[in-house]
Parts: sequence; structure tokens; C-alpha cells
Amino acid sequence: MMLAIENLMNEHQLILKYIDLMERYTRHINPAVLFAKADSFIDFIHQFADDFHHAKEEDILFRYLEVPNVLTHCNPIPQMWHEHNKARAIVEDMENAVLNHQLTMLVVAIHQYAKLLQEHIYKEDNILYPMAERSLSDAAKTSLLNDFVETDMRLDSASIWQKYQTLYTELSDYLNEAV
Repeated sequence: MMLAIENLMNEHQLILKYIDLMERYTRHINPAVLFAKADSFIDFIHQFADDFHHAKEEDILFRYLEVPNVLTHCNPIPQMWHEHNKARAIVEDMENAVLNHQLTMLVVAIHQYAKLLQEHIYKEDNILYPMAERSLSDAAKTSLLNDFVETDMRLDSASIWQKYQTLYTELSDYLNEAV
């Protein structure tokens, strides 16, 4: 498997861990704490999932796959864009729920986001990424990896990973102590 795809899949694993933790917060903690911690989850979604992960997926991988004659069997990219945009709309619902202190709306949005992302990540890991692996030429794979490396350097990948792994540990520890 090409390194660029492995990196995206590793990022998916952290996103899935956050989703699981977010859902656990909805089941095991009082509403005041959920509202207090929601901003941390939303920050992760915006900064890690959207700005960092999607900077490589949407801005680089999708661009390579949208080149004519790369995906000859079918093209799942429009569906991936649709799901990314749907996720962004759900995050907006989360933000509005926090702003308006609407517990039910927040919990519903968290569960909608979790379900959508779990299914979406499955599709990317098991359909889109293997399709990219088969469809891209060796030269395109090398160029794609170089673009990923450049993006990781520009966005300071190491500090982003450190920040959100540390935040995950803090949020997880807090929940474990509260339960």
C-alpha cells in the first residue's frame, strides 16, 4: 500500500477514536460537562479532520483521481464530496446546539456525525483508497506522495498529531474519572 494512503488511514483511526469518545460522552456524562467539552471535539473536527486531513484528501488525492481516464470503472469522488459537505453541515448543527444550549440537538448531531463518518471512513478505506492504489500510475503515486509530504510540512503535521493525541488523552481520562 502506498505511504500516502497509509497516512490517510492512520488519520482515520484517530478520527474514529474521537468519534467513539464523543459518543461515550453523550452516554456517560452530565449535560453541563458535555457542553463544556463539545468545543474541544468541534475544534478537533475543524482542525484535524477538516483542515488537516481534508487538505490531503480533497485538495490532493481527489485532484489526482479526477484526472481523465484515471478512474475508468466508476467515480466515487462526487459521493465523497457530498459526504464531506454533509459532515460539515452536521458540525454546524453541533455548533448551533452548543451556542443555543440545546442538549437534544447536540446529542442527535453527535450521533449523526458519528454514523456518517464511520460509514464514510469505511468506504474510503475499503473502496476509494484501494481504487486509487490500482488506478494511479507509479509516477502519479510518487507525485501524490511528494504533495502529501509538502502539505504535512506546511501544516506542521507532527505538532498537529501531538496536540490532538494529547487532547484525546485528556478528554478520555476526564471521562474515565467521571464515570
